[in-house]
Amino acid sequence: MSDDLGLTGDLDTSVPEDKRHRAARVVAAIATDAAECAMLLDMLGLTPEVGAKRDHHRAA
Repeated sequence: MSDDLGLTGDLDTSVPEDKRHRAARVVAAIATDAAECAMLLDMLGLTPEVGAKRDHHRAA
């Protein structure tokens, strides 16, 4: 499958978990309320759980 730019449909569109987490956190920070946050996360294909999951490793 090719589009107008000559790109094929077999592009890697996977996003690393750390980028998904950061995107969800940024959306949560800028959203004016919970409904807007949910709408924006949905538009990006993210869920609130993505932003909540995180193993914190702090330097000693």
